Amino acid sequence: MTSGQWIGQWIGRSLRDPAGVAQALISIGLSRDALFSMVALVTVLSVLMLELGLYLSPADAELLRATPFALTVILGASLLMMVFALQLTGRMLGGTGRFSAALLLVIWWQSMALLIQVAQTATLLLFPPLAGIVTLAGLAWLVFSLLHLVNVLHGFDNLFKALATVVIGVVGILFGLALLLSLIGVTLQGGTL
Repeated sequence: MTSGQWIGQWIGRSLRDPAGVAQALISIGLSRDALFSMVALVTVLSVLMLELGLYLSPADAELLRATPFALTVILGASLLMMVFALQLTGRMLGGTGRFSAALLLVIWWQSMALLIQVAQTATLLLFPPLAGIVTLAGLAWLVFSLLHLVNVLHGFDNLFKALATVVIGVVGILFGLALLLSLIGVTLQGGTL
């Protein structure tokens, strides 16, 4: 089996059974060095894809005036905040997830989000009327898979605890992101809250 076939099988399995993939990924046991290298890679690839999207849609480029470096810092920090938020919130709710497992699952989830973004961009270029459907299906799958990844990470017995973990974690991420953006000088354009 070639590496391309192996990756294709993992992607297909991820779409059908995110909980099973989460269990398999956790059992791999990668080092923290490898995990942080993967965070850097998925962050850079995501920013490149975002920049391509902005290039293809110049109207959206006006809305986002950040440099690629700033976008990389923001996305990388957001991913790490997501890891901490999901891991710590899940622990508060009785979960057993470890930081390294949370990091690996968030990396995999972001990688799948990147593939969905590639599919959205391709659909927008080739079949523009279907782009909205692909976007909605992608978002639905991302929410579905995140709940299953969190459920497996923390060993919860139902998805409601995973949902509570995600909701509380998102609130924490929003506060952390607001703090990060204010520290790097990004301000609200055109008014105040």
